[in-house]
Amino acid sequence: MLRFNNPKQAIGNEAGLLSGVLDMLGSDYGKFSISRESLHKITTKDKVYNECVKQIFHFDEDGDGTIKKNILKSMGRSWKETRLRLYNDFYKPIFTIEQNIEHRPLKIDREHWRSFLDYRAKDETKEKCRKNAINRSKLYTHTGCSKSFARRIKEESE
Repeated sequence: MLRFNNPKQAIGNEAGLLSGVLDMLGSDYGKFSISRESLHKITTKDKVYNECVKQIFHFDEDGDGTIKKNILKSMGRSWKETRLRLYNDFYKPIFTIEQNIEHRPLKIDREHWRSFLDYRAKDETKEKCRKNAINRSKLYTHTGCSKSFARRIKEESE
């Protein structure tokens, strides 16, 4: 049973389990295709939410959908991070496109990987990646532990 604070962030030990499950779901290429250009174009989000998250965790939905939005945002973050990690680990600039397709992760379909590499090769994608890298370098790295701030605040108030 998940509990939430006033800003509708998951709290308690269950929040840590939720975070791990959302990371796992967001990095599952069977549920979230790597070949989509944007998370907004992934049509399986609601299905994964209903068939996976709602089956594992029990909680009351809020009227304005904030809880669902936060959960989908977390899965989306994991999806984006997975794509970046896979690209950095498997794409080799010295390879031809065909060599890079053959060098894909084993569980990713050849055409999905090709589509992903085509997306990454676009000038507008390269520019967006360059800007995102600059912005990420400016972020403060949270090294306290794996607990969210919402969980820490709740525990400290008890």
